[in-house]
Amino acid sequence: MKSFAQTYWAALPHYWKAEQSLDRSYSAIRFRSEFFQALKWLIKHSGTLVPPRASNEALDIASSCGIDLFALHWNNQCTAEKRITGQRGRKVFVHEHELPVSVMYAKILKASSEIEILNILMHQKVAWITKDEDKRLHKTERTMLSYSDAGIAIQKNPYGDKWMDRDWVILSKV
Repeated sequence: MKSFAQTYWAALPHYWKAEQSLDRSYSAIRFRSEFFQALKWLIKHSGTLVPPRASNEALDIASSCGIDLFALHWNNQCTAEKRITGQRGRKVFVHEHELPVSVMYAKILKASSEIEILNILMHQKVAWITKDEDKRLHKTERTMLSYSDAGIAIQKNPYGDKWMDRDWVILSKV
């Protein structure tokens, strides 16, 4: 995560310079838009390095099909879901940032140090939830309490930082 924080800290002066620019040309507006998207992309993808938590509902579906959600990486989601639906896709589960990316992004833009950015990134939480559960969550004004308010119970990843070294296929269910 330190590399992500360093990248943000280096990019922030450029972001603010672009935001304060009076240049309203198409190329300047396009640059600001793409720069903004690239910075948000960093948050989304740093979340794929965090041990995923999982909802009880998602865990039940996954385990019945021989999938260990606590070991499943976002890149393997399509293959894993083929075990459930018979087709590759992202139709069953959502790899959701529990605190929306937009909220983390706003915090990072206000950060006064690289360490503060690192803390924001290190404390992010992601969870595997079902598509149905995702529909019950507010998309932008969401807090960590929103999950319990929506009746979604989230379980902590028992593997901690070793989660990526585990196989997501439960062999006894193959």
